Amino acid sequence: MEKLTELKKDRIEIIDILRGFALLGIIIVHFIEQYYAGQPPDSVKNFGAHNIADNIVQGFSGMFVQGKFFMIFSFLFGLSFFIQMDRSSGSPTFFIRFAWRLIVLFAIGFLHHLHYRGDILTIYAILGFSLLLCYKLPDKILLIIALFLVFNIPSLGVRLYQAIFHGDANPFPSTDQKQLQLYFDTVKSGSYLNILKTNFYEFATKFDFQILFGRLYITLGLFLLGLYTGRKNFFEKWEDQLPWIKKLCKTSLWVILGSVIFSVAFFGGTQAAGIKVSTSLGWAVGGFVYDVFNTCLATLYVMGILLLFRKEKWKPRLMQFYAAGRMGLTTYLMQALFGFFIYFSPGLGLLGEMGASLCLLIGLTVFFFQILFSKWWLNNFRFGPVEWLWRSLTYFKVQPMIK
Repeated sequence: MEKLTELKKDRIEIIDILRGFALLGIIIVHFIEQYYAGQPPDSVKNFGAHNIADNIVQGFSGMFVQGKFFMIFSFLFGLSFFIQMDRSSGSPTFFIRFAWRLIVLFAIGFLHHLHYRGDILTIYAILGFSLLLCYKLPDKILLIIALFLVFNIPSLGVRLYQAIFHGDANPFPSTDQKQLQLYFDTVKSGSYLNILKTNFYEFATKFDFQILFGRLYITLGLFLLGLYTGRKNFFEKWEDQLPWIKKLCKTSLWVILGSVIFSVAFFGGTQAAGIKVSTSLGWAVGGFVYDVFNTCLATLYVMGILLLFRKEKWKPRLMQFYAAGRMGLTTYLMQALFGFFIYFSPGLGLLGEMGASLCLLIGLTVFFFQILFSKWWLNNFRFGPVEWLWRSLTYFKVQPMIK
């Protein structure tokens, strides 16, 4: 019994640590992108890249951070669903409550979207209903569907179709520079109400981006993969599966290396040989390789955290992420609050005026503050403030807050 209690405690700790770690990557990407979530107009020269240090930071983020940490965050959402379902023993009332919980999350996310169009909570809320539909699927089918989506096979099929039947046709929608300039000017120097209004009408374009780059499929696949992992009680007995974890790390490393070598050989080789690769074919091949690369690197990060957590020296270091991860929704929204104040017109209005290296430094400083704040908060309160609100609205009852 003591061993089971200890394993359950460690499971909760490691899940919150992984969530906190994911939020570190998310704030790095968002601050480097200056919370813009889109393509700047051509009039803004060298957005975030003012010197060689900025170029290095942007390159590092694109290679090792961007697109990886949201995968961990999404995977943990699906895992959390299973944990909640498991604790409720799959009672019918749980599914009704979870559906309402998703509706409340959508409302919170939409309010967030009005301030930052890159919000992911509304996407999570909509896709979360798929967990209610898929929770009874057999393990094997669930895993197959999850991997099919995680590796973005639907997007690969669409891109290959475009490459075969449309040749050199540009797969990307044309950009309207007037619209890009108008949005940039609005968040850079417009009124607070104009920003809210503009982002309200930007909601539909979020799904265009999600579908074009396959993020919608990947996120859904990660939800299902988290559900599958929860079924297998992986985080209750992960310390008993070290050989498998190490093998998964090695496999991920080899696939990452293979992805890099293949990309260099394919794109560099065809260019050296004078072979013209259509935009559609390059998008299909490059996009798929990048999706595989991101998935394997995210897997490597998670498995690496598990291996480090076993070491006495590393466990207290990784525990620094625990409080921020435990109140992950508050942490995520607080990051946007800082970003909105620093970059947009109701605050300092510094959008486009700072390089990526300085933005990275500011983002890391904000996250350090969040670690201190979340530790203090959870020493005095049961839930993070937004978690408390979410929970209270879910149960139609004010939850006890103070310890």
